[in-house]
Amino acid sequence: MTENFRPAGTILFGRNMLDQLGYEMKLRGIRKPAMLTLPDFMKKAVKAAGRINFPDSGFITVSTEEPPRDSDFLILAGGKALSDMHAGDKRPRALIPLSDEHLSELYEPLSDLLVVDSRYVSDSRVMEKFLREFVFSISAGRAQMPGKLHIPPSFTFSCRTELFAGDKALEVLPDLLKKKGVRRPLILCDRGIEAAGLLHLLMDEISDGSLKTDVFKNIPRDSSTGVVNNISRLYRERENDGIIAIGGGSVLDTGKGVYLNVSLNAAELREWEGSNRIPELSTPFIAVPTTSGTGSEVTKAAVISDDEQNRKILFISPNLQPDYGILDSRLTESLPPFLTSITGMDALSHALEAFTCLGKNPISDQMAWAAVELIRDHLTEAVENPGNTIHRRNLALASNLAGQAFSSSMVGMVHTIGHSVGAVCHVPHGSCMSVLLPPSLEYNFKRIEPLLAQLLPALVGEKTAGGIPEEEKARESIKALRTMNRVLKEKTSGRHPEKLRDITGPNGERSVCPEDFPEIARTALGDASIIYNPEELDYEDIIGVLKKSY
Repeated sequence: MTENFRPAGTILFGRNMLDQLGYEMKLRGIRKPAMLTLPDFMKKAVKAAGRINFPDSGFITVSTEEPPRDSDFLILAGGKALSDMHAGDKRPRALIPLSDEHLSELYEPLSDLLVVDSRYVSDSRVMEKFLREFVFSISAGRAQMPGKLHIPPSFTFSCRTELFAGDKALEVLPDLLKKKGVRRPLILCDRGIEAAGLLHLLMDEISDGSLKTDVFKNIPRDSSTGVVNNISRLYRERENDGIIAIGGGSVLDTGKGVYLNVSLNAAELREWEGSNRIPELSTPFIAVPTTSGTGSEVTKAAVISDDEQNRKILFISPNLQPDYGILDSRLTESLPPFLTSITGMDALSHALEAFTCLGKNPISDQMAWAAVELIRDHLTEAVENPGNTIHRRNLALASNLAGQAFSSSMVGMVHTIGHSVGAVCHVPHGSCMSVLLPPSLEYNFKRIEPLLAQLLPALVGEKTAGGIPEEEKARESIKALRTMNRVLKEKTSGRHPEKLRDITGPNGERSVCPEDFPEIARTALGDASIIYNPEELDYEDIIGVLKKSY
């Protein structure tokens, strides 16, 4: 059976979020929004409209009637009843609960944007109940984190990707292409995907003769801005009208780069580097991961190497999230034990950094918790039994949940340093994450000790965690990670690394050497993820962590 996970949309939660709504509308190119409400809430709605920081916001019409036909965006000021009244209107929309009661009615996505402004919703019990029920809904019941949620003064969460997951999930692909009006998609993959027969599996699903497809198979392990720019030119020359990216993180991030370039008719990807600079993108885009690590099918981030400066560039925007993600367990069955282990640790690093870094929020916390539990229960087993679809299916979902978590909360020094080791030494990202995760958590220990203690049941199970004294739980969480690395190393015949010196090339040569540390440290200081790390990090600190990891 194929499960359908509805996208959460974008949630703006906390103080002054009506100001943020104006910014979101600008990013989406909204020109003429209209606000609708019910008669009893007209006065509140008029005040809310005046608080939206949007050009000519004084001209946002507030009405209890039908919206103007030329409006390109609906702002519904009210609760579920108001949303139900306008359910047939297909225009993009935002929903603004104007009371605690309005929020208490919500437990599933009802709009593209949900704006929970604390000027109108203030009961912490209602907020917590909503956050738990909403996450339960979008995770199909997987995310059930125990204990009280920590709700910061404000946060945002975004996942616009509709997800399909199952043992034969690729079967939905023809309908998705038809829904988007795609007749000539460009399919992106690498030679390994073709050799493993996975491209053939995808092509079989769309081979009814109604489509004309083009395939680009030469995406390298560490894709680059040059590769993205070249593919974008081919896309335009062939007059493609949609993108399907099937592969690991490099392929999916390449797909995001092409998605950006062709939607904006850009010639140079580097021009869009940074955070929240990318406007709404229109090209149909479907992401099909073949590893269970990056979560790239749902994240708002893409990491792509800069050909000229030998560094990895970060692109961040909710507008980079694909329209659809397809998790088909058949696509990861052929993944070798070593790649299963390091991609699984990549997903675990996403979840742990999402839970402990400065951008954490109660939605990302619940997603991260669920991902940790799934990895605990299925990673080692998938390494031992690669063909077991239950383990494969659950690891794919863990990667996805972790991707949703860190895409909202962002990551810290594990990725700050790991990106740079990958860029300088050209080694697999998952290997870097495996090695750097325990020492990085130790570096941040003073700031995150309570969070590591809280996470122990997710890492080792409730029963095991219950027998450990409270003051020892945080250290036991890090110990559990080291144990996991050691076990995975044993089960992959030594290929899974515990230290940087264990990361080797195709002929067994060491890929990371101490003489690389200065360049790695200098590169890391320019990585955007450094600002979300709980502790400050300078050049000497990075050198120290690299030495400890070696």
